[in-house]
Amino acid sequence: MSNCPNIDGDQVKYRTKSGYFSLAFILIFIPFIFIFDMGFWKILIFFPTIVMAISFLEASNKTCIVYSSIGIKHMGEKYEKERNVEFLKQQRIQSFKIVISGTVFSLLLTYLVYLIP
Repeated sequence: MSNCPNIDGDQVKYRTKSGYFSLAFILIFIPFIFIFDMGFWKILIFFPTIVMAISFLEASNKTCIVYSSIGIKHMGEKYEKERNVEFLKQQRIQSFKIVISGTVFSLLLTYLVYLIP
C-alpha cells in the first residue's frame, strides 16, 4: 500500500483551512513586501509558505507528520495508537516526503520573491 492515512474528516478539513489561510496571508504579504521595499526581509515569505505547503500536502495525503512520528492516528472521534508496523513505516516515509516537498517548494518561492526587485 503506497498511502496509509493517519488522519481523516475534521483533521483533513483543519489542514485545508490552515493551507488556505496561509495562502491568503502570502497573497497579502507579497504586495506588502514590494510596496514597502523590504529588501532582505523578503525571505520572511518562507514561513507562511512552508505552513501552506505542508498543510496542503498533509491534507491531500491524509498523513500528519507529527502523528506519524509519535505513532498515533486520528481517523474519527479520537486518537488511537497505530498498531500496524507496516502502516506506521509507510506513514513515516510519506511524512518525510511531505517535509522535503514542502521545504523545496517554500525555498523555491522564497528565492523567486527575493529575486524580484
